[in-house]
Amino acid sequence: DPVHGSFRLDPVSTLIFDTRQFQRLRRLKQLGLTYMVFPGASHNRFEHSLGVAHLAYRFATHLWTMQRGELEIERRDLRLVELAGLCHDLGHGPFSHVFDREFLRRKGITDWEHEDMSTAMLDHIIDANHMDSLTSHDVKTVQSMILSGHGASMAPPPGKRWLYEIVANGRNNIDVDKFDYLKRDSMYCGLNLSCDFNRIIQFSKVIGDEICFKYTEYINLYQLFHTRALMHSQVYTHKKCKAIEFMVVDALLEADSALRISDKIRSAADFQLLDDNVLDLYRRFLNVEPEDEAALRSARAIIERLRRRELYKYATECLIPQAARGQWSAPSPQDIVNSYRGGEVQLRAEDVILQENKIDYSAKEKNPLDAVHFFDRLDSTHKRKLRPEQISSFVVAYHQEKSLRVYSRNSSPQHVRAVHEAFESWVHKRFGSKVSTSTPCKPPRPPAPAAAGVACAGAAAVLGGGGGGGKRGRDAFLDGGGSDSDVSPSNLMKSKLPRQA
Repeated sequence: DPVHGSFRLDPVSTLIFDTRQFQRLRRLKQLGLTYMVFPGASHNRFEHSLGVAHLAYRFATHLWTMQRGELEIERRDLRLVELAGLCHDLGHGPFSHVFDREFLRRKGITDWEHEDMSTAMLDHIIDANHMDSLTSHDVKTVQSMILSGHGASMAPPPGKRWLYEIVANGRNNIDVDKFDYLKRDSMYCGLNLSCDFNRIIQFSKVIGDEICFKYTEYINLYQLFHTRALMHSQVYTHKKCKAIEFMVVDALLEADSALRISDKIRSAADFQLLDDNVLDLYRRFLNVEPEDEAALRSARAIIERLRRRELYKYATECLIPQAARGQWSAPSPQDIVNSYRGGEVQLRAEDVILQENKIDYSAKEKNPLDAVHFFDRLDSTHKRKLRPEQISSFVVAYHQEKSLRVYSRNSSPQHVRAVHEAFESWVHKRFGSKVSTSTPCKPPRPPAPAAAGVACAGAAAVLGGGGGGGKRGRDAFLDGGGSDSDVSPSNLMKSKLPRQA
């Protein structure tokens, strides 16, 4: 593995990831459409799942080895933790979180979670491939670990609750899923991490059926969540990545009446057919109903526009003031249109896309380390919480940032400028003059000056030595001949050209 090097997996894990249902993860990019902005980000859910399986087994084995005799677990429990790490992302749809957080929500579907589909896909893999290596109890245990014990059919047994915090930690969000995707995503995007995951694993132990960490790792753990926030800011919610996502979601919504994508989320047998190749499906539909043909035509136009790199345009954004966060609601596109006072274009609500962007440290407005217990020495049996001021004064006061972005579906400079002006007007009306947008509105581009040709001719005359006119001087320089023998590349490098040249 490019991130973790060579490692072994349990034979049951290999049986599962060799199935066609699991191999589907090779066709799901880990970061969805981010590779269209960060070219290296073309890694997939398959390799991430293998990495999480490896880390889950390694973390659980470390704790078991360090506290052998204290923890009432068996080697089979370690294998099940590995399986949970392997299967935790089976339920992701096309383009990862774009599918559930954008497409399904705009369809009005809010009762679907990819973790629930992961457990359903695991059942389907076992049934479809007639596997008998796992008992029914084993399967329910793995599913409960994927769900972090919440909403599962089987609650974590006493003394083993900590095992259910390794893959998906519902208590404080410190889990190996984050360890892998932060390290893997940053590596493929060309960014550097400031968190040492190996130390987090090394300086951990189980106290009171909970994974606790040595107090010296407070800043290291804080960097884990800070790194996550930076990745969301710089990569996951990159303004151009979001513009591309909005285009793909618009295309999926247009084509859904013909492709019936949203109808395939209730059954694992149907869901396994969905991957990132879904955008190519419209090419295979030839004999369709007239209304479906119109929908596919609209979807095709958006996708072709995307392939020509004619993207929706980011206009601007504003940070929501801390004092106003609990007292405001996001505007509608029509509200932005109503704030437009210009007459350059006819602005329509369908031209405007609004994105409410929230970035936090995994605990909304709270410091996530407030839910973490620490110990003083590796032989400690007592756990305690720490206040930030006990460790460092660099811990920030606010752990959530909210901003409102606006995009234009019409990519013409006039429309983008109109959307920007309308949004700026709404911001000043709603928040007053103390809140400004992040970028100033660009004025219309001035026409090219009429004397530009004269300046170019003058520059050519300088390059030619000035003796025989613009064309003659240019030819003398390119050909190396003529009477201007002093004009050569070496002499030209030594000379100081006028600014207009």
